[in-house]
This record gives sequence, C-alpha cells and structure tokens, in this order.
Amino acid sequence: MEEKSWKNTENLVSEVFKDNQRQMKRWFLAFAITLAALIGTNAYWIYVFNSYEYVAQDGNGYNYYNSEIEGNVDNGSEN
Repeated sequence: MEEKSWKNTENLVSEVFKDNQRQMKRWFLAFAITLAALIGTNAYWIYVFNSYEYVAQDGNGYNYYNSEIEGNVDNGSEN
C-alpha cells in the first residue's frame, strides 16, 4: 500500500512540473513578444524624431523653426 501512494505522489509531482513548464513557455513567449514590440516601437519613434528637422540655420547664421508649418517666427530679424 505504501508504494502505491508514493507512486501517486510522484505522478502528481510530475504533472505539476509539466504543467509549470508549459506555463513558463507561454509566459516567456509573451515576454519576448512584448519586449520585441517595445524595442520596435522605440526604434521607430527615435527614427521619426531624428528624421524631422525642427531647427535649422539659413546662410546668414539665423535660426528658423521649420518654415513648412507657416509660422511667423523670425528669429534675429529686425522687422
């Protein structure tokens, strides 16, 4: 009788470990996908941020702020 209950315990422990292993694989996959999405979105954001020219200088050394937005900022002009 003692041996039979020990076998049941071993089977239970084996099932718990197998289930735990499956859950860990799922959590690791979810973590890897989340990490890849985070890195990808940050890389894209940095690329877009660096590809836009916010402030530039003209030939006279005056700074202007993206004239494409049709703003009225004339930095350094005397008008």
